[in-house]
Amino acid sequence: MRTILDFCVLGFCLSSFFLTAAEPADGASLRPWPSLYKIKPDEKHRLTAADVVGPDGIVYPNWTRTGVQGGIPKVRAVATVEAHGGMANDEEDDAAALQKACDTVGKNGGGAVVLGEGAYYLNGPVTVRHDGVVIRGQGADKTRLIFRYALPADGVTFFWPPPGSRVGKSTRLELHAKPSGLKQMRILMDDCELAVWNSGQHSGNTFSFAGSARSAFRALSDGPHQLRGIAEYSNGTRLTSEIPIILDSTFEDRRPVPDSRGAIAFAGLGLEGAELKLARDGRRGDRVLHLESVQGLRTGDAVMIDGPATERWKKLTQNACLWGVYRRYETTIEKVEGSRVTLSQPLRIEFPSIDGSYLRKVVPIQRGGVEDLHLEQTENLWISSVLFSHAWNCWARGVTVRKCGRFPVYGSQAKWCEIRDCLFDDAWFKGGGGTAYTGWDGCWDSLMENVETRKMRHAPLFQWGAAGNVIRKSLFRESDGQWHAGWCNENLFEQCRIESVADHGAYGFGMWASPPNDAAHGPNGPRNVVYNCDITSPKTGLWMGGMNENWLILHNRFVVERGQGVYAGTTSFDHIIQGNVFALKDGQSPMLFLSQSNCVGVEVRDNRLYGGNGKLAAGKGEPLEMQGNEVFPLSDAPRPQPRVTSIYEWQKSQLGASTR
Repeated sequence: MRTILDFCVLGFCLSSFFLTAAEPADGASLRPWPSLYKIKPDEKHRLTAADVVGPDGIVYPNWTRTGVQGGIPKVRAVATVEAHGGMANDEEDDAAALQKACDTVGKNGGGAVVLGEGAYYLNGPVTVRHDGVVIRGQGADKTRLIFRYALPADGVTFFWPPPGSRVGKSTRLELHAKPSGLKQMRILMDDCELAVWNSGQHSGNTFSFAGSARSAFRALSDGPHQLRGIAEYSNGTRLTSEIPIILDSTFEDRRPVPDSRGAIAFAGLGLEGAELKLARDGRRGDRVLHLESVQGLRTGDAVMIDGPATERWKKLTQNACLWGVYRRYETTIEKVEGSRVTLSQPLRIEFPSIDGSYLRKVVPIQRGGVEDLHLEQTENLWISSVLFSHAWNCWARGVTVRKCGRFPVYGSQAKWCEIRDCLFDDAWFKGGGGTAYTGWDGCWDSLMENVETRKMRHAPLFQWGAAGNVIRKSLFRESDGQWHAGWCNENLFEQCRIESVADHGAYGFGMWASPPNDAAHGPNGPRNVVYNCDITSPKTGLWMGGMNENWLILHNRFVVERGQGVYAGTTSFDHIIQGNVFALKDGQSPMLFLSQSNCVGVEVRDNRLYGGNGKLAAGKGEPLEMQGNEVFPLSDAPRPQPRVTSIYEWQKSQLGASTR
């Protein structure tokens, strides 16, 4: 039997951004860069360890190392919340007890902190900072966590530091204010202004703001002072909070500050050390990187590779967004040899040295999780229910979240994480700015499986450099599917059902990918895959904004009230649209709309169109190949029946469990 290893051949791959590569002659001059991802299985010289030749002859991304490595473990119970002062059903605050239990277990090497049956109340966030800590209930129908952190009646308060405490140069000063209509927040010490926040277009439901006391030491002497927070609102209201503190220039503040981004947060230390620039281009498929310096790097280190969004790159990709994370990946170092490092995984995209691409060490939290409980938030504050931040190999399993403040369970700068067997029901705020999402944000090689969501804005979702992630076998009700921002690449939606609506902040498309001229999001990157999904929507089934290379749209059903089956924006090229069923109900739209002449290299094979205007393709672009497509009158279109129902499972079965 042939295995994936027969096809994953490491080879020399030329840069897509400024070198020449072999590509089809048709439309070559219209591409912004030479084709890199549309590879035929017999092009052995182009295949890398980042590629897998599928059973259909299509070259896919490699997803064999997604999710918790080795699978989610059975973690031994070592403590209870009751043993640290908590108690179910007494309506008293259990946050301190749960925090103490997690800290104690973490310092002793890890294990599960067990909650019994009943309701536990958290008046503040719990932050896990040690590896190997699991918070475990008795089941989502038996154990309930009620997160009821709220602002005081006057609407503004200092979350940190505690009143009367010492404040040093590194002390975090965090102000919270009621979010509705919030225009500005200011932090002062006496009359010395330390930090200011002003609301913007994408501030959403922001209620927190942090600064430091560093500038106070230039104007004020050590000793007692008043720390003052001021919140100003669009209706002219001004709220103030004051607490006494002791300014101390000798104080090195090492107190752990609760992470107010999550009711429960698993928080790693994050980036550490210098930015070590690449001496040569990091090419797709490379595992060996040449650096200008390997200072401080060791075998086994976790590292981030980043390609900054330079003006050169933004011009090339027509990216109008002025901020955000785009080309980024995280993995581990297998070997350091001279000025070279060998990575444990191949790069998925290019990291050109001309853009100042660099490698930097990251210190994540590892092997923590939340299991078998129900978590509900009682206040309309922008706080996620469970957050994995700089977290590797962490998970949520068997968790129900009701009315999250921002996101239900969310990864941010996370790697090899899992969300499985969960239910996420509704969110407090859906007014924009990044809220009510379910997916992977700036995450890599993470897995979501058997999840159901209700009334989210964007679910399922990838954004901000997310790469190599898989979302599968899940149901998303009353939301839309999204590649929402930031050059997401090589992600998979598989065996998902999306019931899109134009409500709850969703856009109404079945699936939407941000366009390059979107100043809030920017374009999305290469080879994202939609495989064997079932999608219903009021508008166009799949709307691709542009600059998208070699997306694979395979064996899906799109049922659309009004609009095309697939829309490709400017410079959206080299796609394979194969084996899909499109039911278009408006009687006016084509199956495929290639909006510009630079939408080249698109292969359209073996699709079935029910209804619409009867046209398979329209627009200024011309498909490279049209083969085996059929047109039928509008009817109850049956779902495709692909020979391989799961390309993810197929890859795992071919390569075996050794990669997990």
